[in-house]
Amino acid sequence: MTIDLEKCVLRAQIEEDTVNSGGFAQIVAKWDDSAVRNCPVCGGLQFIERTNPQGYRVITPCPGAYALDRIALFNQARVPARFMTASFETFDVSRCIDGGMWVTQYIEEIRNFKRKDIGRLFEGGPGTGKTHLLCAGIRYLTLELGIPCLYADFSMLISDIRAAYSINGTNASEIDILRPLFTIPVLFLDELGKGRGTPNDFELRTIDEIVNRRYDNPDLTTFFASNYCDRATSGYQVYCKNGYNPASNSPLESEKWRKFAAKRWREENKRKSKDEVEFRNVEEFETWVRKLMDREHLEDRVSERTASRIMAMAKPTFIHAPDSRRSVG
Repeated sequence: MTIDLEKCVLRAQIEEDTVNSGGFAQIVAKWDDSAVRNCPVCGGLQFIERTNPQGYRVITPCPGAYALDRIALFNQARVPARFMTASFETFDVSRCIDGGMWVTQYIEEIRNFKRKDIGRLFEGGPGTGKTHLLCAGIRYLTLELGIPCLYADFSMLISDIRAAYSINGTNASEIDILRPLFTIPVLFLDELGKGRGTPNDFELRTIDEIVNRRYDNPDLTTFFASNYCDRATSGYQVYCKNGYNPASNSPLESEKWRKFAAKRWREENKRKSKDEVEFRNVEEFETWVRKLMDREHLEDRVSERTASRIMAMAKPTFIHAPDSRRSVG
């Protein structure tokens, strides 16, 4: 009998066995004691003996036991229960305004994942599918490839550290909470830069420590997601090249910039090039321009140095899609 040990024999049962356990997705296997005892492959031993290519007899886990190990990896990954069934198949690519070619690229990267691979930084507004894609990646890496992963929401992480410190009054709890993020082979860090108001020293120090620890170990891979775009992805640098002066009191002092801003407005509002920019007065146009340019970027939320390291660890990918949570229909 030829047995493909890289395939999870319980894969067909996984979806219906996924449950909400304290806010986290958990898979309850149907591989009970009776099934193990009557396994046609191992006869209940949970391992099989086979001959390797070199001619040596080796002991290998039975595919059923192999599957249980991978289910345990998924259960330890702390996937939010809301995304318990998130997979590549359930992601609606048609919502992506740009066609979502990068989704196919991401899926291929996950399916062919190897240690030391670079991660991705998903950027975009709320409800665009960033968390779904992170959790779909965890599902595939744990269940199909047997790779340990961990999901973490940065804002919740900060809350957990503060709560632990208020109870214990020591930094030991902080280290205990952060340690798994320093060493897990693949980390999926969501809500990067999220917080109320300007990031404080504690928040900046925490994200800096996580990023630095993982940056210094090239064997680790990190995937990020953030509502904030980095400056290059948002086009900020392009704006500056076209005459925008961040230090200026008037964003419209350059003729070149006025034309470029009008073009940008038409693109964002899906207007044809011949359409006039429909503002009641110059002040209204200036207000829109300032709103466009004064939006916070990732560098403002995590520091320039940390953002630079994140760019070296993950490929920025902007998700251009509407907020699915606000969809009407």
